[in-house]
Amino acid sequence: MTSTGSDTPYRRYRYRRRRWPYLAAAGLLVVAAVVGWQLWRVPWVSATTPGPDAFVSSGSPVVRLHVRNLQELSDVRVFFAGRDVTEATTVEGEELVFTPPDDLADGPYVVRFSARASNLFRRHVVQEWRFTVDTTAPELKVDPLRHEGKVNTDPAVFTGRSEPGAVVTVAAGELTQSAAVDDDGAFRLEITLPEGPADVVLTAADKAGNSVSRTLSLYVDPSPPALDVTQLGSTVDTNDPVVKVAADDGAREPEVAATLDDEPVELDGSASGARLELRSLAEGRHTLVVTATDRGGNETADTQVFTVDSTERFGAATLMRGARGKDVRQLQVRLEQFGLFDGGHTGQFGPKTEEAVRAFQKEFGLTVDGIVGPRMLTALRGHIVVDLSELKLYLYRDGELAKTYRVATGSPQYPTPTGSFAITSKVMNPTWYPPDSEWAKDAEPIPPGIENPLGTRWIGTSAPAVGIHGTPDSGSIGTYASHGCIRMYIPDVEELFDRVAVGMPVLIRQ
Repeated sequence: MTSTGSDTPYRRYRYRRRRWPYLAAAGLLVVAAVVGWQLWRVPWVSATTPGPDAFVSSGSPVVRLHVRNLQELSDVRVFFAGRDVTEATTVEGEELVFTPPDDLADGPYVVRFSARASNLFRRHVVQEWRFTVDTTAPELKVDPLRHEGKVNTDPAVFTGRSEPGAVVTVAAGELTQSAAVDDDGAFRLEITLPEGPADVVLTAADKAGNSVSRTLSLYVDPSPPALDVTQLGSTVDTNDPVVKVAADDGAREPEVAATLDDEPVELDGSASGARLELRSLAEGRHTLVVTATDRGGNETADTQVFTVDSTERFGAATLMRGARGKDVRQLQVRLEQFGLFDGGHTGQFGPKTEEAVRAFQKEFGLTVDGIVGPRMLTALRGHIVVDLSELKLYLYRDGELAKTYRVATGSPQYPTPTGSFAITSKVMNPTWYPPDSEWAKDAEPIPPGIENPLGTRWIGTSAPAVGIHGTPDSGSIGTYASHGCIRMYIPDVEELFDRVAVGMPVLIRQ
């Protein structure tokens, strides 16, 4: 069949219809190539030295910026710590390099890079990061017990303080263990060490690589020593008990120490066979603590509480809390006579009795410790009462009235003081010295003899410038005639002198 001219437009149409997909595809390929090329040539800072948030230990770090497609950028600027350092920056291929001109102080620093680009996808390149200069080694404080060279746990525990974020490592030979320091600056490490001597190295390294080390010479001993102590029982009938002590920790003897009522006491002998001789214990409750401590710091303790009850006779032994018996009952009777105790005659040295003892000690100038010792026993065996209204002196011995004496006391111009006092001195054949008083300002001392206004005996008291003494003026007895002292007949004061003791209470009442 022969074609006609009418087919030509159709053929042209078909040809064009077939060609346009190829043209479109070619165009897309060109666009894709351009886009890919532009993407490939997108400029950016691909790496930095030091890196973001890095720590460096040098005060003069070399700063490097690796910038992709650096050659295609314009208006490149580098800023360091807020200053433009572009002029000091060198180009090495695609790297920008600069060194800060001065040694940097410890602290954070910011690097900023900016530039212009002709890239379709990025017209401006801006990047900022920071790093920290840290040239100072971290502190390393270790538990003081470790400085004493003692390890008594398994595993061994190391605690202390260092820079937050640092890593602490403990090494003993081939054994190592590490831990990070927490935000509060504390660390804790556990490591199993062989028993015996060990040299341990602790190292603290901070994020910048600064480090500090401590070497500790330790002795590892996780086992406590054995301790054997004589048990006294709840009640002891002697004031001088003996306790035997034996402590053992294998090849090396532990250290043994003892305290009685919180006071150290000395042991006689070695740790494996020591004696503890407790001398002259007060009647009452006692606490004995014996401890054995080994080289590793392990401690074994033996605590026993016992009561000494050795006698019923008052005054034969010192008394303290926990004492009981007839002697305590007599103590309570005497304290009651002084108006210091109203707890009944129980025979038990408890809190109320101790409170009364302390009140007595305070009132009569004794050491206030709540213990009825020799000085207080002396005071309690007898006391003197001077009644100013009756002009009489009463001597009490062992809680009973022993003798009554007539006396002279202070005149209205120089009254005898009232209150609780104690005998402070005893002088035979005293010399009279003028007191520091207006009435005696022109007087001279008077030696012993019949003219001496003190007679033959002087019993000094804690009342200021007041004593009990004899007088050659026997007619004044029974009157208010003295300058404050208590006068007696000379035979009476000589008798009283032999029956009283320093420390004995003197109560002067109206």
